[in-house]
Amino acid sequence: MDSCEKPKPSGIMIEWRENGDFLFSCRYRAAEEGGTPEEELRLDERHLFPTMTLAMGNVLRKLRREHISFPLFLVSLAFNHRNLLSEIDRLLQALHEHVERQVGSGEYTCLITSGKDQL
Repeated sequence: MDSCEKPKPSGIMIEWRENGDFLFSCRYRAAEEGGTPEEELRLDERHLFPTMTLAMGNVLRKLRREHISFPLFLVSLAFNHRNLLSEIDRLLQALHEHVERQVGSGEYTCLITSGKDQL
């Protein structure tokens, strides 16, 4: 299967948990399939990304409090959280590695955690 036939990401969802962790889901579909997969939520992986968890907690607090300018806010996050970009890169690599192994449409779901519950 060449790269034109590989499934392509089509949407993401972030669902926060009470403890500050969150679920990251990305739906993908094959080029020849037009619909969205209606599969049950399945946790494919778990990632320990403390910086991303902290940053996403900040995003959630900002979203609940006030309107934010995402470009400026993301630049601020990048400067304030030096490891954030590395963690985002690792998450996207895991997503793409998962999608590369798939045939047809599906969904990649992983738990993003700070690791605080593992102490």
